[in-house]
Amino acid sequence: MFLSSIVGALFFLLHYASSNPVKGYVALTDSLSNDVVINTLPSLQLQKFGERLYYFGAIFEGNYYQAMQFCNYHDMQLVSIESKEENDFLWKHMQSFLGWGEYWFWTSGTTMPDEHWVWMSTGKPILFANWFENQPDNAGNNEKCLEVRYSHTNKALMWNDHVCTATKHVICETTVPKSVSKMITNNSNCNLTVISVPPQ
Repeated sequence: MFLSSIVGALFFLLHYASSNPVKGYVALTDSLSNDVVINTLPSLQLQKFGERLYYFGAIFEGNYYQAMQFCNYHDMQLVSIESKEENDFLWKHMQSFLGWGEYWFWTSGTTMPDEHWVWMSTGKPILFANWFENQPDNAGNNEKCLEVRYSHTNKALMWNDHVCTATKHVICETTVPKSVSKMITNNSNCNLTVISVPPQ
């Protein structure tokens, strides 16, 4: 069933790419309904945790607003870290390709505009936190954005407030579409390959 779905997806792509080019998005056939899922996932290297997919932009560097723009351009959002388990997951998977060293990443956390910490991507207040000692301190009354530090020695991402115009890397996230989530769940013993349609 799953193999026939992938074959169906490949056949579809050969036809679809020539007549309906899509810029850098996923095309998959849902094995349950035989419907084609188009424009649902960005064509980036992603890591899955629960119903979320993450992109670690260790090559990208920009300020808070550029980081938000970068994620939005790829149909994702700046990350909102809502639990210890999520925070630890992100550190663990960063370790696999960052290894030794230290990297700073923007999240969607901010105190703009009312001095309360919220996740800009979701609008929710920040309830879980993993701040460095004596942070956040809003040094100079100008640290309004939340950065996280990856270091191989920490065993978790550590949080700090910083000026929003500083240059950092980025973590983007998106939610797994239900149709794709069903495919992954119902074919748990198979490796699901995400197929992207290249721009024409």
